[in-house]
Amino acid sequence: MVKVLLADDHQIVKNGLGLILAHEGFEIVGDVSNGDTLITKALKVLPDVIISDLRMPGKSILKNCPEIKQKMPQVKVIVLTAFEESEEIYQAMEAGIDGYILKNTDPEEIIKMVQMVMMGYSCFQPKVRKPMENMSLKDFGLTEREREVFELIIENCSNLEIAQKLFISEPTVKTHVSSILRKTGQANRSQAVIHALKLGYLKVHS
Repeated sequence: MVKVLLADDHQIVKNGLGLILAHEGFEIVGDVSNGDTLITKALKVLPDVIISDLRMPGKSILKNCPEIKQKMPQVKVIVLTAFEESEEIYQAMEAGIDGYILKNTDPEEIIKMVQMVMMGYSCFQPKVRKPMENMSLKDFGLTEREREVFELIIENCSNLEIAQKLFISEPTVKTHVSSILRKTGQANRSQAVIHALKLGYLKVHS
């Protein structure tokens, strides 16, 4: 059973989300209403996933997340929020957040996204998707095939999924990914997406 720690300063939100998750077999092991107590509580109850509001009293989840990942690297961190600005999205990605879900999302979709995060996927909603009209991924020096691979990376596709979509082998995908990271000067997929977003090559779509 997946153990969940909830963090939100609105009790009605915690109650409602807790009921939804419990109905689907998740175990609610605790909750906090202040970011200053989140890490202490997490170390005590040892959750598998923390679902937190983006903005709440005390230390924000964006500041807490790096410490959470350092002390409990196996714990997934999901933000459930009403804010969908681009700035908030890439700050969350930089902080190591595993999922970013809007509060107006249907309960069934919230459950699905939490399950995907627990399977190891990064789930961001709104998604970072398409290049802006006046910019191009060509400016990174990517080949046409590398741009196709990068666009699928942006959509959270795995190497296997990319291989299947583009009808190429998985080792070939890995070669393209390595080339993309080298050309963008980034260490991993998430950092490459953040880099493109910061430079204005990507925009956020809801």
